[in-house]
Amino acid sequence: MSSHALHSLALCTLLLGSCGAEVAPPPRGEVGVAQFTVDGANDGLPDVATSIAQRLGGLGVGTVVPPAAVGPVAAGATTAERVELGDRTGARTLVVGSVKRVGEQIAVDASVLDLDSGQALGPPLAEHAKDAADIPRAVEALAQQIAARILAPPARAEAPPKRKPKSDGDGEPREPIEIEADTLDAQTVSGGRRLQFAGHVNAVQGEVSLQCDGLEAFYPTGASEPDQLVAKGNVHVKQRDRTASCAEAVFYRSEDKLVCTGAPAELTEECNRAEAERITFYLKTEKVEMLRGKVIGRDCGPGETR
Repeated sequence: MSSHALHSLALCTLLLGSCGAEVAPPPRGEVGVAQFTVDGANDGLPDVATSIAQRLGGLGVGTVVPPAAVGPVAAGATTAERVELGDRTGARTLVVGSVKRVGEQIAVDASVLDLDSGQALGPPLAEHAKDAADIPRAVEALAQQIAARILAPPARAEAPPKRKPKSDGDGEPREPIEIEADTLDAQTVSGGRRLQFAGHVNAVQGEVSLQCDGLEAFYPTGASEPDQLVAKGNVHVKQRDRTASCAEAVFYRSEDKLVCTGAPAELTEECNRAEAERITFYLKTEKVEMLRGKVIGRDCGPGETR
C-alpha cells in the first residue's frame, strides 16, 4: 500500500472512525428526560431516569429523548441552557429529578418543566421505594404522575385567566380540574386525547369532588382541561353538604352540569334523602333536577341538624 493510501486511511480513521461511516443524528422528541442526580450511597440503585423515560414512551406523551442524549440538567437551568437543550433535542418539556436514600427507603423526586418559560408544571412529584426491589413500582407510579402532568398541566398561578365582566351568560372562568388515580392510560383519538384513570380515582374542581373506580377524561386538541368526564363504578359526588351516589356520572364541563344515573341514583342533603332514575346537578347555580324520583325523609342523627 502506498504512503498516500496509508495517509488517507489514517485521516479517515481519525475523523470518522472509518471511511464512509455515517454519524447518527442525536435523538429528538417532544419530551426530554435529564439524568437524575444521585445523593448519597449509590449501592445497587438502577438508572431510574432511563426507566422513567422508557415508560413515558408508552403513556402517550409523544417521543421521549432519553437521559443519555439529554445529559444532566439542573431544575434551575438558565434561559440559554433551556434554549440550547430545546434546539438540540426538539423537546418542549423537560423532566428532571433526583434519587437518594432516606434510611432504608429510596426517595425518587421529579419535576416537569416547560422549556419555553422555564416554569414548573405544578409542584414536584415524589415516590418512595421500600428498597431496591420496590423501585420498579415507584418508577411506574412516578411515570404515571409525570405523564398526567405533561398531558394535562395545571393552570399556573402566575398566569391566571383574565376574568370577564359578569353577565347573564357564562362570564366567569372555570376552576381547573385536578385528578388523582392509581393508574393512567393516555390515547390519541379523533379530535383530541382520552385519558383513562383507574383505581381510587379522585377528581376535584373547586368545592365539587368526585370519587369512583374508573374515569375517562376527554381533552379537545390543544386544550389543557377536559370538556367531558365519564365516571363509572361506586361513584360519589359531593358539593357542600349535598352528596350523590350512583353507578355512572357524566360531567359536561362547558355546561357545569353533572348527570348521575344508577339503579337508582341517590341524593342526600342534610337530613333528607332522595332516589331517582337520573339526578342532574347544575354546579354553578346548585340547582338539582330528578327524573322519576321520590324524596324520602329521615330523622336527623346525633349531631345533625334539620
